[in-house]
Amino acid sequence: MPNIHKPFHQKYRPNKLDELVGQNFISITLKQAMLTKKIAPAYLFNGPRGTGKTSSARIFAKSLNCQAFEQPTISPCGKCDLCRQITDGNALDIIEIDAASNTGVENIREIIERARFAPTLARWKVYVIDECHMLSSAASNALLKTIEEPPSRVVFILATTNPERVLNTIQSRCQKFDFRRISPSDIFQNLSEIAEKESIKYEVQALKMIAKRSNGGMRDAQSLLEQIHLLPEGITIKNIQSLLGEVSEIELTNLIKSLIENNPESLIISCNKLYDDGNEPNQIIIGLLNITRDLLLHTTNNKYSDLYYTPDEFQEELDKISKTINKSTIINWHNKLRNIEYQIKTSDNPRLWLEIHLTGLLDNQEINSFENKQENNKNATKDQHENIKNNETINKENISHEIQKPSIKEQIRGTELIIKKDEELEDFNSLGKKSIRNIADTSQKNPEPNNLKDQWELILSKLELPSTRMLLSQQAELESFDSEKITIALSPNWENMIKSRKVIIENTVKKIFGDQIILNFSTKQLSKINPTNSPKTTNNQEKNLKPIKKIEPTTNLSKKISKEENYDDSPKNLANFFNGEIIDLDE
Repeated sequence: MPNIHKPFHQKYRPNKLDELVGQNFISITLKQAMLTKKIAPAYLFNGPRGTGKTSSARIFAKSLNCQAFEQPTISPCGKCDLCRQITDGNALDIIEIDAASNTGVENIREIIERARFAPTLARWKVYVIDECHMLSSAASNALLKTIEEPPSRVVFILATTNPERVLNTIQSRCQKFDFRRISPSDIFQNLSEIAEKESIKYEVQALKMIAKRSNGGMRDAQSLLEQIHLLPEGITIKNIQSLLGEVSEIELTNLIKSLIENNPESLIISCNKLYDDGNEPNQIIIGLLNITRDLLLHTTNNKYSDLYYTPDEFQEELDKISKTINKSTIINWHNKLRNIEYQIKTSDNPRLWLEIHLTGLLDNQEINSFENKQENNKNATKDQHENIKNNETINKENISHEIQKPSIKEQIRGTELIIKKDEELEDFNSLGKKSIRNIADTSQKNPEPNNLKDQWELILSKLELPSTRMLLSQQAELESFDSEKITIALSPNWENMIKSRKVIIENTVKKIFGDQIILNFSTKQLSKINPTNSPKTTNNQEKNLKPIKKIEPTTNLSKKISKEENYDDSPKNLANFFNGEIIDLDE
């Protein structure tokens, strides 16, 4: 009879708690439970895939029922009939259930009914419910009482990769064990032992790459090892990259050099070569992020060999590149690359999007280069100015006044104009703020009527709504003004209407004098305002707006404006004044 091949993750499954890799705390706790004979009615094993949950459940079942011992043991023999049956998964009293395919309450009721019967061959009946978070709410609730107080010699072991979906009432009735991701060093040690036993040729860096790419799962690492060793070349880094679809570090390094050199042509050529070699855009982005992450570590001038994602043979090249780039640039790349995965996935032309995003990384480089050139030019201009002054001082005694005066002074004057122009452009914002403060200070020192009048005309000219401008020009005036506060005096009859437009007036005042200014209103009888003092209007406004009479406020809405008024088109003027329209109430 031919031998049946067993996968590595089954063939090298641990048979004792001491053989569990990377779960020392759980191993010690379960062994103490065996030694003290304090067996809980239910256990909850949760953690990522391939970290030993199901293996621990089987080891625990063997330890409870090993026929080589008369009581639970921490070292089951693995050779007796019951141990072999548990390993093969066909023991009558060790029931393994996949909750993903047995989610209904009927399946749980069947378990509860069978749990009442005593074990057939074993000392303990063990129920292993894998992926228990897939149970329905009704099934989970049906299991509550049995888990809390099961029949004698019955143990429930629940395993899940998603403990958040397990009912809290279930969790509170179980002893909970959190299985952690296995470290790459522990996985590498296990893989090297398997390779020695199977006489597999391998590269050390290749095994380390498998350990890192397995994301803490031993089963994934063992499966990948078994798959790669079938290739004729054996376990090499190149084979691993080809199998996992990873991008070559050589091409990624060329991509990084194109970014640093600010060469869009080379960048697009490298990008197309990667794409034509069969690499998906998302894989290129992930590879670029990984290699720039390692590049960021190199900029710290420290050695983190355990943290590098790229193989050791590329570290020397990355170290050279790190000396030509700063950390802020790399961090800026990461910020631009981290949010484009969704755009590339949903695009009809992912290749184009990839090129656009990668060439977008060149922008800051060019801007920084331009700013550096500007700064250098400015410094050079200042140095030239200093040199000219020094030359003038040195040669003043030797050169005649008639020759020196036109040449040196003209050069100095031209240089001073260049520097002055640069300084004016550079300090434009600060000069604007200073001018506003100077206006406020001048107003504070000289609160004369003419000055208040000028400031009031400035405020009126900046108002956007003609109706508000006209209303303020006729029914308000500037009472006081300083650097902190502006007070506008209002006519008593129009106080409420003007205050309703406070937001518009306040925004205009702050736009002129700064956000720190405070607007206040006061009420007093105003002197008659000369129409010539009001802000200038456009020709259209002069045609449409006629002088209007003072309208006394009234609360009686039933009164109508007489059509026999002494002035013409008064309703139309009133509508224009308030930026509204005329409605005929009779109709």
